[in-house]
Amino acid sequence: MALLWEALEKSANADLAAIAAKSLKEVRYHLRHSRDWLVRLGDGTDESHARSQASLDHLFPYTQEFWAHSPAEAAAIAAGIGVDLNTLKADWDAIVDAALAEATLQRPAAGGYISEGKKGVHSEHLGFLLAEMQSLARAHPNGVW
Repeated sequence: MALLWEALEKSANADLAAIAAKSLKEVRYHLRHSRDWLVRLGDGTDESHARSQASLDHLFPYTQEFWAHSPAEAAAIAAGIGVDLNTLKADWDAIVDAALAEATLQRPAAGGYISEGKKGVHSEHLGFLLAEMQSLARAHPNGVW
C-alpha cells in the first residue's frame, strides 16, 4: 500500500491525492512495524523461522491479486486518476526481497492461487466475516460512533 499511496499522491483527482498523502504516513508506520517483526521472527529461533517460512509459503500466493486490475481500477486508470499497479511491481519485489533476505526467509516460487475477489467472486468465508463485522451496526441501527 505504501507504493500505491505514493503513486496516488500524484493523482489528478485532488481529493484522492489528499487521501493518499494522509494515508501514507500511517501505512509507512505499518510497513516498518510489520517488516521489523518479519525480521525478528524469520531470523529468530529455529521454531520462529520455520513457522514464518510456513506462513509465507501459505500466504504468498495471495499476493498475486495485487497485480490484477478490477473494473473500477481499470476505469480509474483510463480516467487518469488511478495507478496501473503493474508499474509498482518491480519496486514491490525489491522491498519484499530485501525484507525476506534480512529475515533469512526464502521467497516462494511464483504461481498458485489467484483470487477473484476484485471481480466480486468470494468464498463462503466472506459471509461469516461480514456478519461479524456488521453485527454491531445491525444491533444498533441508529447508533452513532
